[in-house]
Amino acid sequence: MKDPIRLAALLPLLLAAMAASADDTRPGIPEPLTLSWCLERAREANPGLEQARAAASAAEYRVDPAGALDDPRFSYEASNVPTGEFDFRSTPLSGHQLGLRQKLPFPGLLSSREQAAASEAESHRHRLEDRTFATDGAVEAAWAELGFAQRALDITNRNIALLRQLSATAESRYRVGGGLQQDVLRAQVELTALLQERLRRQETIARAESRLVELLDLPMDSALPLTASLRVSAPEPQLEPLLEALEERSARLRAAREQVEESRSRIRVAELEGFPDVDLGIGYRVRSRVDGDPVDGEDFVSAGLTLRLPVDRSKWRARVAEQRARLRQAKAELRAVRAALISETRSAHAGLVRAVSEEALLETGLVPQARQSLESSRSGYEVGQIEFLSLLDSQVRLLDAELRLARARADKRVAFAALEAATGEKLR
Repeated sequence: MKDPIRLAALLPLLLAAMAASADDTRPGIPEPLTLSWCLERAREANPGLEQARAAASAAEYRVDPAGALDDPRFSYEASNVPTGEFDFRSTPLSGHQLGLRQKLPFPGLLSSREQAAASEAESHRHRLEDRTFATDGAVEAAWAELGFAQRALDITNRNIALLRQLSATAESRYRVGGGLQQDVLRAQVELTALLQERLRRQETIARAESRLVELLDLPMDSALPLTASLRVSAPEPQLEPLLEALEERSARLRAAREQVEESRSRIRVAELEGFPDVDLGIGYRVRSRVDGDPVDGEDFVSAGLTLRLPVDRSKWRARVAEQRARLRQAKAELRAVRAALISETRSAHAGLVRAVSEEALLETGLVPQARQSLESSRSGYEVGQIEFLSLLDSQVRLLDAELRLARARADKRVAFAALEAATGEKLR
């Protein structure tokens, strides 16, 4: 009886130890949640980045085989063995035939294949670099959205607490005959609206957390702490230098140009494959001494070649035409990528300019003014100099200004991330 009782007493301890062991495998999420940690985590664990790394590695491994000769072929043949005796001593023609053959493609074909594979590998390396910038941008955007949602909820909670105080003040004044019933009702309406707004803010936080957890490949039940400050003090870059540097610095454009070079090499490969290639072979026949053999059992040596004859020229012309069409496709894709990057850069820069200006305007102007207005309105209401509706309007204006400031800071982050992803360079 003691063993079951002892086991039951130890079971909670065992379960706690198992839970602690499971928690040890989780990544250590810092508090506050910093952007640098999120970026480092994404570069290590993001599935899209891992796919791009694997694709680049696979393409790199294809370069050397593309320029290598086919493996030589060894053959063995029991040659001219009579079916009656089934031995190698009945006739001087019998023997063990050993052969070695090597396929030699038309000159220039292997180097063209290797060049095409090298261009493909280089394109994949540039795609990996571009995917890294894009992932960094997506992570920063998701991190900024989570930060804004958290700050919006905090602002809403503070305004709910303040509005409850104002509502209590209005009720007290109404009970002693110094206020109006409509003031109390208006305060309750505004409070209810803020409570509904808080529910929406909580939903926004959950969505933002889900997006960031996905990008960082965290366990699905991960709880993310408050983010670090959304402020970024880097100056906004000028648009024209960014556009001029796109051709050189954009990994996406470099990848598209390498695709064009690969297509050119593929055309050369298709052209050279339409010329004959050669199989060279040597043979050695091991013989036995047989009566009547004029060479007294000496071994035989032979050599020869096989020439592939590409007589169906329409087939090879079609293959060349296919590769030329692919070259036109690659050139069109290059133009499309260039146009898209210019558009993305202009759009992100415009968003950054707007966010920077709005942040400065709100931070130094509207938010301090709204706070001063609210304090003045509260003082005036307490002494009966202004109406309650004016006090509520001041409260609503402050709430709106604080939310717009948090939104501008998040938008500034998002715009910087989008601009860096489009230009392929760090700007902060």
